[in-house]
Amino acid sequence: MRTIRLDSRQPHGQRGLTAIELLVTLAILAILMGIAAPSMSRFITQWRASNTVNALTGSLRIARTEAIARARPVVVCRVASSSSTTCLSTAGANGFASGWIVFVNNDRDASSDFSSANDELLLRQEAPAGIAKIALTTVNSGNAGRFVFLPNGLLQANANGINIEASGFTSASATPWARKGLCITKPGRVRSVADSTSCDNATEK
Repeated sequence: MRTIRLDSRQPHGQRGLTAIELLVTLAILAILMGIAAPSMSRFITQWRASNTVNALTGSLRIARTEAIARARPVVVCRVASSSSTTCLSTAGANGFASGWIVFVNNDRDASSDFSSANDELLLRQEAPAGIAKIALTTVNSGNAGRFVFLPNGLLQANANGINIEASGFTSASATPWARKGLCITKPGRVRSVADSTSCDNATEK
């Protein structure tokens, strides 16, 4: 009977990390994470702002399209929460950052408020994550809590500028990348800008 002898010694190629090697590896990893963290934070902030721009732009375009197609006024109004359908008539501290709804104003009431008995809800947008403020910045904007598109596709109020600001960034000058803007013209054209100060009420037609 053949006896197989087991060698208790490990081969030279199979050894673990020493304590010093492990510490060096962890130190390098910590440095890399420290470098990458600010960039990742900025990327997430810009991504959230861009998503909000797309959501609001899409809602405004749907409202204009539906107003023309249905020959009825269609309203985009801010609401207090994701479960509310009560239109708020003032801009408030954070504007549309609390969320908004889009509805067909079938009863054509002058206040452009949503009525579950008469009006048709087309879209509900919850409060966008990571967004502190979606505020109208242009004067003579009419009702600061809503946009009303008429059956001819025109905006009921004058041209508007909107600033979208991410949470946690109080200085627009220090972190301009945390803010995005929208310009909405009287005919309903929407364009994205870096800041709503780029919107010129005299030429936005």
